[in-house]
Parts: sequence; structure tokens; C-alpha cells
Amino acid sequence: MKYPHSIALWRTNGKLLPGTALSRVVLSSVGTKWNDIVLEQHHFPSRELTDVMFKWHVIVINIGHSVTEFEKDGRFQEVQRASGAVTFLPSHQPFSCRLKVKSGMFANFLYLALNPALLSRVADGLELDADRIKLTERRGIIDPTVRHIALALRAGVQSDGALDRMYGEALSTALAVHLVREYGTAVLRPKRPYGGLPREKLVRAVEYIQDQLDTDLTVSEIAQAVGMSADHFTRLFKESTGQSPYRYVVEARVRKAKELLTTGKFTISEAAHHVGFVDQSHLTRHFKRVFGLPPKRLLSRRRPQIVV
Repeated sequence: MKYPHSIALWRTNGKLLPGTALSRVVLSSVGTKWNDIVLEQHHFPSRELTDVMFKWHVIVINIGHSVTEFEKDGRFQEVQRASGAVTFLPSHQPFSCRLKVKSGMFANFLYLALNPALLSRVADGLELDADRIKLTERRGIIDPTVRHIALALRAGVQSDGALDRMYGEALSTALAVHLVREYGTAVLRPKRPYGGLPREKLVRAVEYIQDQLDTDLTVSEIAQAVGMSADHFTRLFKESTGQSPYRYVVEARVRKAKELLTTGKFTISEAAHHVGFVDQSHLTRHFKRVFGLPPKRLLSRRRPQIVV
């Protein structure tokens, strides 16, 4: 299957580079409902890039065999990029590199591009001045957190997880928090300790979630309903409930689906769509996790037995 090159690469003179001349995209999150993040998996032959940049923050992870790169820092120097190595390239920061791959082979890289606006919102939620945070370039480091989140996002693209907007939002926000904390220059010390959401905000959030279960809910929308930034709300909501907003919404949908099914008026597919799941299998997977059995088993237990 052919995918477009959606993570744009620019020359420092403002000219857009044609992506198809550089690599082949073999997997892409384009077409999902995710906002502020794009995932692409690329197969690269040998190549050279000089004085180029991204306009979004970009993470590159080697998910194939070890490859040879020539990194330019005044001059090109040969370095090995092991499988799992992570490179972080901040937005609008020029870079140059060469990639050497054996003839007939290709390098296998996973790209994640994050909208700088997402990191600004996260910084605001952490009570930082986003304009004073400078993200620093990293080359070929080992970062298990970035790799874990990236692979979870790729798994979402490969399954129905990509159809759930909150899935992408939750993981991209976690990734943005990690980047601000670990790749930024600011020291993160909250101004005051938190003890969870005020009761009135928690009640409003729960009521909003229950009222909107059949819609394509996002954390940003829930946070906006209680007058908070998404990251600030997420942290305090978890302190109050012990669950992330994403997990809370999923379980609320499952419990509402169970209520509908026990009335006998809905099929499993109808109940799934009524509470905001993509389809029956999406509901079944989460239903089994919450209640320990699929909805069909639950229904069969409730059918009256005929005594002869």
C-alpha cells in the first residue's frame, strides 16, 4: 500500500523537499482522527541531506538493523546507529546527515512529528513559560520512554486503536510531557502541590463525560468544559480518580454498554455504537478487560432457562 509523505522536510531557504525522492513510506497515521501528531514508517536507501529542517518537532527511531550515519558538526563524522536509537530534531533547527546502506538494502526508521502548539499547551499545563523553553537536539540516544510510546502509537495505526481520537491524544500528550521534561532547558518545579480536582470540577467533568459518551470525546474537550488546560486537567483527574481520562472514558462506555445490553433492547453492535465505540469488536475487547468475559457470555447467562 502506498502512503503520502506527510512529514514535510524543508531546506533552510524555505524550499520544500519532495519526500518521494528520499524514501518510501510503508505506514502512516494520515487518515486517522489523531491531532497534533503524525506517525510514518520509512524505508530509506543511502542518502545525504544538507542544511534541511522540519517545521514540527520530529523524533526518528531506528527500528531496523544497525546503520551507519555521517553526522555533520563542522564536518561529517561516522557514527553507528544501533537498533532502537532515538534522534530528536526540534522544529526549525537546521541539520545535515548522510546515511550509508548496503546495496539492495534499506534502513527502517519510525518518524513521529509533533505540532509545536502541543508542546506549548503542555508547558502551560506544567506552569512553564513556553516561550522560554528551548528544546535541544539529540542524536542516536537510547530513550526507552520515547521508544515505548512510539511503538504504542504504531500499534494503534496497525489496529483499530487509531480510530479512537483519545488514544492518539493520550499518547501524544504523554510524549510531549516527556520531551519538555527531558529535552527542554527549563527546570520543572510546580508552583504549588496539587491534591486532585476541586469537587465541583470533578462532578462537572464526570457529568460531561456521561453526557457525551456517544461522541468522539477528547481530553481537550473535557478539560475545556471545566475551564482547564488538557495537561493540568489530566494530572488532577488522575489524582482524583486513580485513572487517566482516557481509561475512565473507556470504562464508562463499557459500563453504559452493559446497562443497555441487560435491557434486552440492543444488540451488541447497537450498544457499541450507542456509547461511542468504533464497532462490536472494539467494545468486546474492552468489555472483556473490565468484566472478565465477552458481552455474548454475559447475555447468555441472563437468558431464562426453559424447564421441561
